[in-house]
Amino acid sequence: MRKLQSISIIIPCFNEEEVIESTHQRITSIMQGLVKNSKCSNYEILYINDGSKDKTQKILEDIYNRDNHTRVLVLRRNCGLQGALSAGLAFAKSDAAVTIDADLQDPPEKIEEMVACYEQGYDLVLGVRDDRQTDTFFKRSTAVCFYHLMKILGAQIVPNHGDFRLMARPLIDEFNTLTERNRFIRALVLSLDDHYTTVTYKRQPRLQGTTKFSLTKMLSFSLDGILSFTFMPLRMVSIIGILCCLLAIGGGVYTLFSKISGNVVPGWTSTVLPMFLFSGIQLLSLGIIGEYIGRLYIEIKHRPLFSIRQELKH
Repeated sequence: MRKLQSISIIIPCFNEEEVIESTHQRITSIMQGLVKNSKCSNYEILYINDGSKDKTQKILEDIYNRDNHTRVLVLRRNCGLQGALSAGLAFAKSDAAVTIDADLQDPPEKIEEMVACYEQGYDLVLGVRDDRQTDTFFKRSTAVCFYHLMKILGAQIVPNHGDFRLMARPLIDEFNTLTERNRFIRALVLSLDDHYTTVTYKRQPRLQGTTKFSLTKMLSFSLDGILSFTFMPLRMVSIIGILCCLLAIGGGVYTLFSKISGNVVPGWTSTVLPMFLFSGIQLLSLGIIGEYIGRLYIEIKHRPLFSIRQELKH
């Protein structure tokens, strides 16, 4: 059984002034307990200020000044959750790292259970919700549809796993070598290591503040997940195109037969409806192809995934 010497707790923050203090106190208490119980020798809490516009930075500076276990990365702009997590993993120096949201809806008490899995030899430990009762009906329904769709399209993903996970140093180092910009980390880590275990928990309601994941961000995030890990939509476009060609051939044969037999019924329906059908299919196909081309465009420019304005470290 291997021993964990040091651990990094990576916490992305975007306008989280209401929860940072209580989050730090709770995380610190848990980490001190791990050290006291000889589960690890040292720890750091690494906050990523992801372009916050409120008092988050001031609060993080106060925490840094009074706690030697704290580090703060200040990003130059809002890079999104995937960019902030990537920055944290790039700067984490411990034997293992745990990523967790600042609102602590994912219970940090489960970190000790994750460490126990690390000691058993797992480099990847995923936090998985065992129910979604704290979500709205809309979010719960769309999440179920999303996971089913990802499974149908052939993408590897663990249902109800968010961004609460433990990664060991060898896996972190391998993750940091990846250069892709359009990231969906919860599936990306599974493409690196399929030998993992899970820790289940009930997600708690948010005590303070409001969620920073709007409907637009949720849709964009889901689209990134689908298009980053499967080309099945492109294959579906090809299949639809083949089916449309077969329908067109069948329609042509029927039209020719009707013409020869003299059984021609005049009307606009037979003209307009196929026009609407095939025009819609063409526009949908072009849209899907355009999404892939747009992501290729972003990738080939090789712009940095994140940019550091300042690092506070002891």
